[in-house]
Amino acid sequence: MTVSAVPPSVDVHNQQTFETCIALTLQAVAGVEFGPVLSSTRLPGAMLVQFAEQVERHAREVAALAGERDLDLPSLGAGYYQQLIAGRDDPLQAAYHGLHAAAFLGLSGGATTAMLLSTVGYALRVLAGAEDRVCH
Repeated sequence: MTVSAVPPSVDVHNQQTFETCIALTLQAVAGVEFGPVLSSTRLPGAMLVQFAEQVERHAREVAALAGERDLDLPSLGAGYYQQLIAGRDDPLQAAYHGLHAAAFLGLSGGATTAMLLSTVGYALRVLAGAEDRVCH
């Protein structure tokens, strides 16, 4: 397998949008981790829910690009999240894991990348204390 910066079948605009999603989501997750150490201000739960909604929107778009519009991404993301925290019960680590894996797979990961982004969205909701308010 050869890894390339941009898979030949991926539109440059879609690739840039995906990379922006990954970068901004990484900033949000890092803000949860390092915010309390570096500042007296915490990211409010409502802001984390908004990030989760945008990550989940990107997950749906990645699935659509892969031809998988009918995937139940909220259930898949929540299910994979449950698998990740089974051994360590840490939503922050689950968010990082899902984000790193999605970044590695990129758009060429298709439905798997979409599921991983959905997992990150679910983890952000858990961190916000709003995992029961999943939006479709």
